[in-house]
Amino acid sequence: MAQFVPKAKLFEQLTQIIDQRETGLLTILTESNRSIFLRFSQGKLTRLHCRSGEAGEAIQMLAESAMVKYTYATAPQDSEPEFMPADSFLQLIDPGAAAGNSSNAKPIVSSGDMVAGDPVKAQMLEIATEYMGVVAEMIVDEAFENNSDVGKAIDYIGNAIPDANQSKAFRKDALAHFSSIKV
Repeated sequence: MAQFVPKAKLFEQLTQIIDQRETGLLTILTESNRSIFLRFSQGKLTRLHCRSGEAGEAIQMLAESAMVKYTYATAPQDSEPEFMPADSFLQLIDPGAAAGNSSNAKPIVSSGDMVAGDPVKAQMLEIATEYMGVVAEMIVDEAFENNSDVGKAIDYIGNAIPDANQSKAFRKDALAHFSSIKV
């Protein structure tokens, strides 16, 4: 596409890719001139990349953009595992859009709802957000889903951070922050 279009057009393209189980490459340019690369295999998101290499940053850039340019090209299937569920990705990049155009969309859990009664979880989310951006909400929620062990949650979240240096820095900060709790 030569012109910037509302992000809703990108959502239509993403929905088509997912629903029709397409395999291809989607290159997106945000209005702040940041590019994001998505790879789909049979409708599953298998890769997400931006210049920094941080998936959370790419998701945040898309979430903050109202207008985008994008191109989509079919490609051979790849053998990469699913990066994240496509519906979760759609919610993360535009949690408010569902309210405007679809009555059956699943609501995204806001950090206020998610951690209302759990100060440890709230503190963990704050630390994780520094290293993962908006995707931290989902990962922290998963880390505490069936478990309240802070050490296991730190490991779970650390393992979800793809960059080894960022993962190590997160673990160091989280362990220092929770040093009063036996981890």
